[in-house]
Amino acid sequence: MDAEKTDKILIAEDDASISRLIAYKFEKEDYIIKVIEEGDKVLAEIKADSYDALVLDLMLPVLDGMQVLKRIREAEIKLPVLVLSAKSQEEDILKALNAGADEYVTKPFRPDELLLRLKKMLAN
Repeated sequence: MDAEKTDKILIAEDDASISRLIAYKFEKEDYIIKVIEEGDKVLAEIKADSYDALVLDLMLPVLDGMQVLKRIREAEIKLPVLVLSAKSQEEDILKALNAGADEYVTKPFRPDELLLRLKKMLAN
C-alpha cells in the first residue's frame, strides 16, 4: 500500500461478526474503516465524508443494498462498489453488476480473496 495515501473504506453490513472480520482484515492493511449497519444511512455518509470504496451487503435493513446501489449510481457518485452478499444466484450477481457494482463476492467468502478484490478495484 502507498505510504502517501491511506484509502478510506465504507462497509455497509448488518452482521456484526462479518463487519468485524472485514474491518480487522482491512485495518491490518492500513485502510481506514467505517461500518454502517442500515442501508438508509449509506448515502448520507457518502455525501458527508469522502470514501475510496464501498463494501455493500445487499440484504441490509431499512433500505436494501440494491436500492442503495441504484441511488448511488443515479446520483452519479463516483465510488467503486464491491457487493458482498449471500445472494449467489447468477441473476442476483448480474442484476447487481448491471446496476453499477464494480465487483461481486458471495458469502461465505474468503477474507484474503475479498481483500485482493478490493485492492484490484482500488487500483483501477
